[in-house]
Amino acid sequence: MTGYWGWAGAAGLTSAALYLSVVLGSPGAFLLAYLAPLPLFLAGLALGLTALLVAGAAAFVIVGLASGSLMAAGLYLGIEVLPVAVLVRQALLSRPVMAGEEGSGIEWYPLGRLTALLAAMAATVLVIIWLVFAGSEGGLEAAVRTFLNAGLQGMLQAGGAETGEITPAIALMAALFPGIAAASWVVMIAVNGALAQGLASRFGRNLRPSPDMATLELPRALLVALVVAAVVGLVAPGGLGYIGRNLLVVLGMAYLFAGLAVVHGFILKLAARQVLLVVVYVTMVLFGWPVLLVMLLGIVDQLFGLRRRFAGPTQGEE
Repeated sequence: MTGYWGWAGAAGLTSAALYLSVVLGSPGAFLLAYLAPLPLFLAGLALGLTALLVAGAAAFVIVGLASGSLMAAGLYLGIEVLPVAVLVRQALLSRPVMAGEEGSGIEWYPLGRLTALLAAMAATVLVIIWLVFAGSEGGLEAAVRTFLNAGLQGMLQAGGAETGEITPAIALMAALFPGIAAASWVVMIAVNGALAQGLASRFGRNLRPSPDMATLELPRALLVALVVAAVVGLVAPGGLGYIGRNLLVVLGMAYLFAGLAVVHGFILKLAARQVLLVVVYVTMVLFGWPVLLVMLLGIVDQLFGLRRRFAGPTQGEE
């Protein structure tokens, strides 16, 4: 039992240290801060939800004391601890099912629903922020432009940009900045969750089996939400259209994972699967635009069942 609480406390301390690397200006701070959810996920997926909550509470106190800011601690709680706790709680849900002639089995919370939940949390926070700024002049878009102008104008000028070029550049970035920021957060949480599950499995401490990426299937309701966001973003004026376009970016991120599930389903049947998967991921990182193609692939798969048609029947979730 002492070891249990010790590991939970160590996870909290590590997460807080990684998160504070940005606040304290450590070298390589961005990369370190990106990994702040990893110890929390590891505590939850290897020891359980209680250990995660203990780790999160310890990290919250450490961040508050080290930064001297309740706001910094609250931000850590909101963007790191609470989302991870929700995802781990759902990930550890299971139920017994009948498995035909082989007897009974266990069905774990599906990977696709975890992905949809993650995207929904990011979208909800985005809508709340939009509502907070709805009463101010220009709404959220004006606030984002002001933020970017304060942070990037000097950088653009130092890079040789003319004064007349700076305002259009900032306006272009502001158009989808909230959605891109939220989508980046989704990727951060997903990557850390996958790493934590992989580490827990590697050392035989995982509380649930590792899900097969190729079986990821998103709920149909998410596609409806994506279409609504697209329509609102295209036809609604002002701030409503602005939030619609940014929600489209966030919800579309879930279909990036769905598209990757299709890619995994096809490539894993080939002999050079490891090399091909590396090529796919490196191409997306280097060029960017293939991400849109993979998102589209995820949407097409949900509409027409590409994996069922061409890759055989979907196997069990685990």
